[in-house]
Amino acid sequence: MNSHSRRMGYARGFALVLLAAFCYGLQPLFAQYAYEGGADPIGLLLARFAIATGVLLVFLRCRGIALPRGRLARQNLLLGLGYGLAALGYYSAARSTSVSLAIILVYSFPAFVTVVSITCLGERASALKLASLALALGGVSMATGLSLSGASIGALWALLAAVCYGASIIYGTHRISHENPVASAAMLLLGCALSFAVAAALQGAALPATAFAWWSTLGLALFATLVPVAAFLAGSPRIGPSAAATLSTLEPVVAVTIAVLLMGERVTFSMLAGGAMVMLAAVLLARPAPSEREFAALEGSSAGDR
Repeated sequence: MNSHSRRMGYARGFALVLLAAFCYGLQPLFAQYAYEGGADPIGLLLARFAIATGVLLVFLRCRGIALPRGRLARQNLLLGLGYGLAALGYYSAARSTSVSLAIILVYSFPAFVTVVSITCLGERASALKLASLALALGGVSMATGLSLSGASIGALWALLAAVCYGASIIYGTHRISHENPVASAAMLLLGCALSFAVAAALQGAALPATAFAWWSTLGLALFATLVPVAAFLAGSPRIGPSAAATLSTLEPVVAVTIAVLLMGERVTFSMLAGGAMVMLAAVLLARPAPSEREFAALEGSSAGDR
């Protein structure tokens, strides 16, 4: 594979991961319209994941791709439960507090992943990682008003989402070896849908009640779920995991921009400063250590050759 082809492959991967981050950032806008049409978080997420799962299952059937079976199927369903809890925390936070604060707090998950990796999984600590953790903690404290003791229920929902998302990432990367990423994504989405189906059966759920709310839900399922999933799966192998994770920090920027420009939210200086600190920490934690960079580059090159 010549250098021009590698550069073109990297550029395509770069564009696809950026597209995924941008589409994920559209979630609050679609959700707002669905809420205005009578939905609540459980009902909206049930509809979102049910639609996305149905479309992806049809795609897999047409392509002749089998779903994971046995242990891998159970692992992906469990992973879907974790992502479902993270989604519930994020959507509940965005509804009960500002979208801007919710996304800032949710994006503290790299710090949680790093803490668990160092304390429980034997990952080597470094001065950069420790400084990034302090930066993330300071950003969260500043964004929530310099104190978590009086944090709103929305802020607590967002922090729960960060913990669940981080735990899902740790479980997915250390316990699961995917045979086909698209098939695993379908099983994961199915796990999310089943989780919210159970939650709806236990405590009830309000589905969208108007045509416009259903169109918004369909947009959420397609343009803020399936499109970014497909784009990220296609793009991330071309550029490597650390670059993909770094580019994914565009998502909170898009979400906060939409919240301010289209949803009329007001962002305080402390939230902006705290958000900038959290995003910087996420970018720093996404970069590999110097000793890992050569290995990551070789992995990315071999993935492109395959």
